[in-house]
Amino acid sequence: MFSCAFLLCGWSVYWQIARNLAERELRKQIEQEARFGRVWTCEKLEFGGYPLSIFVDCAEPNLRVDDDLISAKRALITVRLYAPTLVDIDVSGPAEFRSDTAQSSLDWKSLRISTRGLPRRLDRLSVVGHDMIFRLPESAPSRVEAVHLHLRRTSPVQMAPYGIVLGLAGIDSPLLTQLIGPGNPALLTATGTVTQLDVASRGTWQERAELWSDAGGRVSIATLDLTRDEFILHAEGATGIDRRHKPDGKFAMRVRNAGPALLALAEGAGALKRGTLAGQLALGVLNGPGELKFDVVAENGMLSVGPLRRVLTLPPLY
Repeated sequence: MFSCAFLLCGWSVYWQIARNLAERELRKQIEQEARFGRVWTCEKLEFGGYPLSIFVDCAEPNLRVDDDLISAKRALITVRLYAPTLVDIDVSGPAEFRSDTAQSSLDWKSLRISTRGLPRRLDRLSVVGHDMIFRLPESAPSRVEAVHLHLRRTSPVQMAPYGIVLGLAGIDSPLLTQLIGPGNPALLTATGTVTQLDVASRGTWQERAELWSDAGGRVSIATLDLTRDEFILHAEGATGIDRRHKPDGKFAMRVRNAGPALLALAEGAGALKRGTLAGQLALGVLNGPGELKFDVVAENGMLSVGPLRRVLTLPPLY
């Protein structure tokens, strides 16, 4: 009985020490973020989780960057004592995004963000969400049934590239409908790698992007597929950021059964009417099966699509 009481007392002291260290590290990170212009606040902050973990319950978390504000309902951060570098963050919605010129909101059924390796270095990042709804003023909401994003270091050495896996299932968006026409919910999947991410671990977002670009960082997409009914888009390539802070890269595109999508775009723009002779001819051509192949190139601040050279001036990313 005495030994059990001794162990219980010792564990309680250990948990309290770990809890104090966690609070100290959290406040240190918040102060460091504030020095780079990212101000994090909670309406109410509580610690708990005894005996096997430590949780931080942040009510009404806010992130302010200059005049922009991001807020959510709640963030529950959990760290297990047996795996202190594994952090799970469960965020409750809705979240709101406000700036001087725009406002939007995002709601969801569940959203979990997991990291491993911090604060020393990031070894893994996972974002998993379900039943997400994005709203803009005076616009129909966009819905995504499931979101999966996984970023994982490919080897334990410093400066190792990260593997990327992205999946969005059940996409129902007015913007997507404008681009490829109406249909059932779409599916987007992508795999690839990102290099030189370790150099971008400090500073403002602009400073991190600059460090990553100067180090020759690239995002390489091995495969990206967007499918909706019979429409299929496949892309592969790589991109980075040039010295003018603009995208710089090349993607090889393949589009199958694009006829209905192109027809819907032409009709929506008023450039085509099915009842006319030209409309019937275009309908016969566009509704035929086939595959389009072309390159999308961002170079010297300009975007080229297939044979259309320098059709768009790209804005700087930051």
